[in-house]
Amino acid sequence: YGQTKKHVSANLLKLVNLEQSKDTYCGALSGGMKRRLSIACAFVGDTKIVLLDEPSSGLDPSNRRNLWDWIRRMKEGKTLLLTTHFMEESDALSDRIIILADGKLKAEGTTMKLKEMFGSGYKFIITKRPNVRRTSDEIKQILKRYLSQITIESETPAELVFRSNEQPNSQFIDALKQLDQMKLDNQILDYGLQNSTMDDVFFKITQENTDSTLNDKVTTVDVETINDQCRQVFKYNKNKSNTNIGFIRYYLSQIMGLLVKTIRVRYRRWVLTLIILLLPIIYQLYFGLDGRKTKQAGLIKMNPNLLQPQTMMISVDDNDSKYLNALKALGGAKTKFDQRSLTIEDMNEEIQKMREKKPYTYTDYYVAVKVPTGSLPSTFKMQALSSNLIGGYEILTLATNTFYRYLINDTQASIETTLVYKKGANFTSDDLTISNILDFFNILSCFIQFIPITLFLDLCVYYLIYLYTTTFLISERKDQFLSLIYISGLHPIVYWLFNYLFDILMCTLWFCYLLIVYVIFNAIFKDDSQDQQLQTLQFEDPFIMRKKFYPLTLLISIPTLPFVYLMTKVFKSDILGGIAIFAGLVIIHILSLIRGITRMISKIEALNLSLYWIMNALFPSINAQVLVTRILSDGSQFCRVARLGTFTLPFEGDGYLWINILLFVIHCLVLFFLLVSIDSGLIKFSFRNCFSSQQFKEFDSKSIDEDVLAERQRILAKDKFNQSNNNTRNSITTESSKDIDHLIVKDLVKYYPRKHVVAVNHLTFGAKRGECFGLLGYNGAGKTTTFRIIVGEESPTLGTSYIDKQNTRKCIKTTDSIGYCPQQNCDMEFLTVQDCLYLLARIRAIPSEHINNVVSQMASLFLLEPFLKNYIQELSGGTKRRLHAALALIGPPKVAILDEPSTGVDPYSRRQMREVFLNAVKSKLTIILTSHSMDECDTLCNRLGIMVNGQLSCIGNIQHLKSKFGKGYTIDIKINAIYNGTGINEILLYFQRHLRLDAVLKESTLLTGVFQVTNTTPAQLFEILEQNKTQFNIETYSISQSTLEQIFLSFGKHIMDT
Repeated sequence: YGQTKKHVSANLLKLVNLEQSKDTYCGALSGGMKRRLSIACAFVGDTKIVLLDEPSSGLDPSNRRNLWDWIRRMKEGKTLLLTTHFMEESDALSDRIIILADGKLKAEGTTMKLKEMFGSGYKFIITKRPNVRRTSDEIKQILKRYLSQITIESETPAELVFRSNEQPNSQFIDALKQLDQMKLDNQILDYGLQNSTMDDVFFKITQENTDSTLNDKVTTVDVETINDQCRQVFKYNKNKSNTNIGFIRYYLSQIMGLLVKTIRVRYRRWVLTLIILLLPIIYQLYFGLDGRKTKQAGLIKMNPNLLQPQTMMISVDDNDSKYLNALKALGGAKTKFDQRSLTIEDMNEEIQKMREKKPYTYTDYYVAVKVPTGSLPSTFKMQALSSNLIGGYEILTLATNTFYRYLINDTQASIETTLVYKKGANFTSDDLTISNILDFFNILSCFIQFIPITLFLDLCVYYLIYLYTTTFLISERKDQFLSLIYISGLHPIVYWLFNYLFDILMCTLWFCYLLIVYVIFNAIFKDDSQDQQLQTLQFEDPFIMRKKFYPLTLLISIPTLPFVYLMTKVFKSDILGGIAIFAGLVIIHILSLIRGITRMISKIEALNLSLYWIMNALFPSINAQVLVTRILSDGSQFCRVARLGTFTLPFEGDGYLWINILLFVIHCLVLFFLLVSIDSGLIKFSFRNCFSSQQFKEFDSKSIDEDVLAERQRILAKDKFNQSNNNTRNSITTESSKDIDHLIVKDLVKYYPRKHVVAVNHLTFGAKRGECFGLLGYNGAGKTTTFRIIVGEESPTLGTSYIDKQNTRKCIKTTDSIGYCPQQNCDMEFLTVQDCLYLLARIRAIPSEHINNVVSQMASLFLLEPFLKNYIQELSGGTKRRLHAALALIGPPKVAILDEPSTGVDPYSRRQMREVFLNAVKSKLTIILTSHSMDECDTLCNRLGIMVNGQLSCIGNIQHLKSKFGKGYTIDIKINAIYNGTGINEILLYFQRHLRLDAVLKESTLLTGVFQVTNTTPAQLFEILEQNKTQFNIETYSISQSTLEQIFLSFGKHIMDT
């Protein structure tokens, strides 16, 4: 875009209504805002083909309608391929629709064509009047006088839906007039009318995929079967016994679930397991081969012919020819002989004189030999001089071979002498080698208490077990899976204690495996004849030392495991996090070596003392290594002898060992306490609350709706009453079970100081037992933040929330009262759908004899049976939402918090889920629901509140809100296309001028309009629309009492105006 890119980006942000959030990080946006941003990115670059996968998923109704209008304008000159489970969206946007089932095309055409082919007539939506005992069958019989084919499609406590396939005629209008009369007689509260929608088309086509016989029930779910299944899965209320047996069974069930999950995940992630198992083999193989080369490099087969050409001065008494021949044959062709009759002292003086006369004679004479007399003495004695340019051991070969050849009188015979070189620990600055340094540090291990340096790589290989274990822990946490099972009833103590014990077992198996690998490779590469020669000055025999060391690694693991568990909380990538933790432990070990060197060099005792104990206190692995080294050095004969000397360091020895043991115990207890405290909410790593409590404005009761204020006063009064009677148990039991608020949100505030935003502003409400409470609001209104605070994932700035009288901010005791369906799906890698259901069933301690049945029924209720063996990451978005809804309700909990559970779910599954939620409410579960589907809220919710800017703008039952904020009737019209200037505005003018109706256009897009009409009835409106359907090219319409969506949109308009 060059110079215009800033203008283009600003324009796109304006079109998707994100101007106010342009400086906000993408990760801080709400789900709906992220969706709008993604759509804007799709249109960058003026591409000709744009793919939109469920573009309005998670958008509130107002932004959804704005998005539709924007997409219609943007599609000019482009080809758009759009997928959606929101049938109204397909109806509003699509020129042509394709419906797929099981990967096959089932129907194709325009919306008009599909409705003509698969439409299911008209729907009558009747709102029941409370306390009026007129059954659905009685209402059906009355309407059947006019419409013989009418059937009941669905029924809720507040609403009754009929369907009729009959075409509009006089009888049809008479049926509507009958409903008008029933409304006047207070037999019903209100009613509405709707003709075929794309939802009906979708139901009929998808049902045809499984049942070739189409009938009037194709658009319904099997309510009776759902009711029966729900009775089975919601009967396990799990009133835990306070006996020890009850608690034992409860926790054993959770531990069994964790055990099965852990084993399956690690088995399925076999590639990582295989790599970890192969690394020790590669390590031993490499160093075994390298060690063999090193041993061979330290061996020299002595042969004078290896020396450079030389002159050898020899003196043989009596000129014994056998000696002379033996020496000359041994020297070879390159050696010259200077034969003289001198003593060894004379020969030494002679060579000295030669060096003084000729500076370079030093290189000509390597060896001088004085051979004994001819008679063989009892002891053979050969005198020789040797240059310091050679090792000096060559004389040994010379003497033994000369004597051997002399004895047997054979100049071809020889004795092979092998010289083994081994560097000692004594060296000078001129003779520093890595080998010398390693040997030196091995000796120092006896005194300064760190692991012998020869075990450095062995320790690094052992640390691979921490890479392995932490990778799985980070994976569970990064996918929010750990948070989900905490919320579902697993206490952090149980989780971390299980992982700790399981990992201790893994560490035990790991050191056994390492020991076996070492023994095998040691047997392959060992050379016994050389080992005896190599054992000079050293810490201990390598084989024996490793047999002692590997079991002692458990002492390192005991305090180090909680330490690495804490480190996992820093990382979001599992593999990279595991590698970083492994590298961190290696670096810590290197620091301990540097500390040892510093202690040897520094003469400042206070510095040494501080450095020693600070590192021991900060790093559990270093302190544990001190104990391991002490045990190893006590088993080393060399160290025991060395300690008898006078070489000692301060703060070493048995007098200080008790401090290391005390630190060992403290590390285990404190680190484990920190883990549990952080995960249970006792400690939060957040600095926001330190300075933000005074930076948000105080609660202003003047601007609050009277219903919201009344709810606030009710909750605050109940809280004061409970506090004044908290010592009297009868005060709790006398309260009617109906009036018990299973969920209480009291004066909740969440302030983000960096953005200067009050996300939740003194929010207060309660939800009773057996109630579905809807928490609605625009994207960014604070709904998800409220949910995250309730379940303990976020800490509030002020205020508290209670579930079953337990403060959710501090989960000190185990609770299985909450079920949570988060807005963002948890992937839960390497777990199948069936694994997740079984795990949550065990976490909620469903009796083992019923788990199979409960899992089977839940899979059936949420249409998960075809996916039971699929991994979670393989599922579609809609299937994941169904799974999370199932996980939230399995058990069942007392309170289920559902954050947009049906987003991305197809219409049939969505309707099935609604039936399940209704049955959950009938079973006295409390459901807190947020959704951008107003139909869903209308069907499910007993009460609801609409949030605006972090506070409730209204609260009450749906009928109360409709009566308070709604007026007259709502007509929702979609036209097929604009012909001859006829559009939504022309229909409004016709209503106002020709029919003299009090009509207002509330919402409109290019092809859709929502009208509010007050001075008429549904029967009159139906007759008007049918008569003018062709004139205005009306494709579909619906007539209803002011809908929940219209109330919601009215609040949105108020927001935009202010």
